[in-house]
Amino acid sequence: MKAEKTRILLTILAIAWGTFAIASMLAVGEGLRVTFAKAVAGAGHNLLVVSGGQTSKIYRGLPPNRQIKLSKQDIKAIKHSVPNIALISPEYNATKVMQYHEQNIGALLKGVAYKYNIIHAIGIKSGGRFISPMDIRSKMFVVVLGTKTAEQLFPDDPNPVGENVLIGNRPFLVVGVMAPKTQMVGAEGSDEYSNWIPYTTYELMYNPQSIDNFSIMCEDAIQIDLTKRQIQQVIALNHHANPNDDSILVFTDVQQQQKNINDFFFGMQVFLGIIGALTLMVAGVGIANVMFASVSSATHEIGIRMAVGARAYQILRQYVVEALMVTFWGGIIGLVMSALLVLGLRAIPMHGKLIDAIGQPHPVLSLSVIFVVILVLGLVGFLAGFFPALKAARIDPSEALRYE
Repeated sequence: MKAEKTRILLTILAIAWGTFAIASMLAVGEGLRVTFAKAVAGAGHNLLVVSGGQTSKIYRGLPPNRQIKLSKQDIKAIKHSVPNIALISPEYNATKVMQYHEQNIGALLKGVAYKYNIIHAIGIKSGGRFISPMDIRSKMFVVVLGTKTAEQLFPDDPNPVGENVLIGNRPFLVVGVMAPKTQMVGAEGSDEYSNWIPYTTYELMYNPQSIDNFSIMCEDAIQIDLTKRQIQQVIALNHHANPNDDSILVFTDVQQQQKNINDFFFGMQVFLGIIGALTLMVAGVGIANVMFASVSSATHEIGIRMAVGARAYQILRQYVVEALMVTFWGGIIGLVMSALLVLGLRAIPMHGKLIDAIGQPHPVLSLSVIFVVILVLGLVGFLAGFFPALKAARIDPSEALRYE
């Protein structure tokens, strides 16, 4: 190796570049996957939102095109009949004017149950709380503000717990403000634009004739499709509709949206890994060429070694180890370069609407990325050294001694 310093150095640099390419691309892909996975998970875990539709089939003499209006009896029936329900909350939706002193804004108001924040993964800023069971029972005039509403009504107060805002000319006590979160998917847009009051208070104020949505957290994501069918059968029974009429309900399967996005980024990461691996394979061809050249230039020496008793496996081992050593040092240099690039990219500030919504993506040189790079490196190094070494081990000593 000392006698072939120039060739060895160039080969190490080729391996370093290939390693840098695959590690950097995988780190960027992993960073995007982690960032988007976090943003997607912000909508809620195993979340299913159910809205009423309309019938499309005649059923027992009843005509089609009847509106299905959800009710509290439907919630009770679902709780009693569908086993995969962890939590369920009614949801009333309306756009109302909210006022604080001279500030007036139109905001989305939702009447919900006290565990709605768990279903939708809504965190509350320190010092505040979400709607409580007591609020529900007593029909309290309390409100939890979304992040954007709080910023608009209270631009100088980051956590206005204890203040009163007017909704429909009625004072509501602010008991909590939603903590900022990244959110990419959702049934009705980002939660930061919503505001929540007890559903019993909403009923007292507006006397709605039906419930707009059910928000459901399922226990087992694998059984969500079965859960949809069971809910459809329950609602069909309650509203005298055909149980096989898929149009009677509208399901927003946030879990499926999350899965689709995660699958996309996993596929993108696999694609980047394949491109990087091909780059590394090209560097492996360079190692193989150097090894073949080394074998050719050392044919006479190999003949002498075998003539004095060297075994084929000893010759084979020498060139395989040499290729692995070159691959190892090239890999170390490439990984160090990748780590420096990751640190540099993480230090660059990024701004924009998309960044605000999902958070700033940071490349991640994770253990899984390093493992994949080492695995590919080991395979490239072994294959690049094995075949030239096999050629060297098969040299006839008598022919090698006459080789010039």
